[in-house]
Amino acid sequence: MATLVIGFGRSLRIFPHGSPDRSRSVVSLLSPPGTGSVTGEHTGGLQGVEVILTPWAAFELFGVALDELGLGLDPAEIVGDLIDDLSQELDRTPCWTERFTLVDQFLLRCRSTGRTASDRVVAAWRQLEAQRGMLGPTVLADRLDCSQRQLERCCGEQLGLTPKRLARVLRLQHAATLLASDVRPGEVASRCGFYDQAHLTREFTSMTGRPPLRFVAEYRTGGADVNRATGRITSILLDG
Repeated sequence: MATLVIGFGRSLRIFPHGSPDRSRSVVSLLSPPGTGSVTGEHTGGLQGVEVILTPWAAFELFGVALDELGLGLDPAEIVGDLIDDLSQELDRTPCWTERFTLVDQFLLRCRSTGRTASDRVVAAWRQLEAQRGMLGPTVLADRLDCSQRQLERCCGEQLGLTPKRLARVLRLQHAATLLASDVRPGEVASRCGFYDQAHLTREFTSMTGRPPLRFVAEYRTGGADVNRATGRITSILLDG
């Protein structure tokens, strides 16, 4: 999923897992999906509205190549003063229902001037999501009647990830859900398309910075409170 944060409080410090020297402070952020974990730190008093978008919806709203955003982009760099005006209005508005209405109006305005995602890219996303990532890029390209190279280029631009990398994310999310439901790691590896348990552990560590059982343990201590999408394990809450 892509994430749009429209802040109107203190800033958030973000950096790739294990690389605090690469940190940056943001108030608002458009962040594409990725295959690595990102740490966010704040000192309290953080306020904002977070919108979870399918990646192709983010492309349609803002018209930027998602695979070029890295950790993310300040949406002001795309829509200019509109985002600053919205942040100030959100800050002045005490009612959350009214705040959500303001955000809806902003998104509709962006959509009216945005771009249209390729039907093929949307179909690729939906098929990979339906199969929980267990669909190879060659088979997917054949189903969509295009070359792998063409599909990789379009998906990179409009989803932020190639089909192969997106499949990794979806498989890992499914594996995390099963592990949190007390399914044994060996069975999880088999059901989610990993070669073996060692492969599952390597993928978890590479993409989340933690081996599977540690990730699940930290998720259970507070991760459910910070999940950003219904039915998906997306985050863990760390003591700081």
